[in-house]
Amino acid sequence: MAGFGTLLLQESLGDTVGKDGAEQKKFTPIVIKNYRRLFNLLPDHYEADNRLRTNGTEIGAANIEPAEGIDFNGLSFLANAADLEQLDKRERYYKRSIVPCYHFETGQLMGDCHVYESPLDARWLRRNNKELLPLWRDIVYARVGAYRISEAFGKMYDATTYLADGKTLLVDYYKDYLQQLEDLDSVRKQYQ
Repeated sequence: MAGFGTLLLQESLGDTVGKDGAEQKKFTPIVIKNYRRLFNLLPDHYEADNRLRTNGTEIGAANIEPAEGIDFNGLSFLANAADLEQLDKRERYYKRSIVPCYHFETGQLMGDCHVYESPLDARWLRRNNKELLPLWRDIVYARVGAYRISEAFGKMYDATTYLADGKTLLVDYYKDYLQQLEDLDSVRKQYQ
């Protein structure tokens, strides 16, 4: 299994498979080639943050989609049948696909891994940044998780994560709020 959004944060995985289950997992930093990570998914169960806008559009979730020549980073971990059942429930807007994954540091092919990606014609996808921005919690979870792995891993996350349009880098749009996007404690309290 490969996590590329909120699953980059061990605590977020623990919310789904149990804290003990998440703490026992071995995580391997990986790269997925020919896919783009973007916040273009509008889940029905999310409630807007309204941190920067008051119109309810800060409600997007991370997604990936095929994009020739573009790569992104994630974490690979083993998932047992019970984990997959829980993850499939959590990731109900996505289909589970199999893609090759490469070791983050060496670039060597590690084999195949499961990822969750939304069908390109799904009704819950948006392509316009005016209609959809990421849910604040999801940005914090993913960025904090990425930078916990390493500075290089975090920088790749920033360099390969886009808003709904697939062109605007998340880190460019939120450049004046990066310090606030590191406040995991307050976000965890808000969402528990």
